Amino acid sequence: MDFQLLIAIGLGIAVLLVLILRFKLQAFIALLIASIVVGIVSGLAPSVIMDSIKEGMGSTLGFVAVVVGLGAMFGAILEISGGAEALANYLLNRFGEKNSSTALMLTGFFVAIPVFFDVGFIILIPL
Repeated sequence: MDFQLLIAIGLGIAVLLVLILRFKLQAFIALLIASIVVGIVSGLAPSVIMDSIKEGMGSTLGFVAVVVGLGAMFGAILEISGGAEALANYLLNRFGEKNSSTALMLTGFFVAIPVFFDVGFIILIPL
């Protein structure tokens, strides 16, 4: 492995950590800047750097956007239909008031299966 690439990787990680921890920059922007720094130190042409960033982040963000979108739709269906509340009430009746924390834990578990954490959290806040 080329020594210049090892330096580029180390410098990129250092830049990323400094931007996030020291300057409190958002992680997304810090990742973009660190990617550019790694590309420059590696000796890539600016057009190759931008194409690489666009291709890598585009495919990742495209996949995540689909998953988050579907999770949000499932969450909206659970919220509007009252499914999460009905499940919580059923489990509370089944477990009793004494074991209500177990019932709500199971409700959170079942609601979290089809949706992301943040969507499930928003759905379960009223409970």
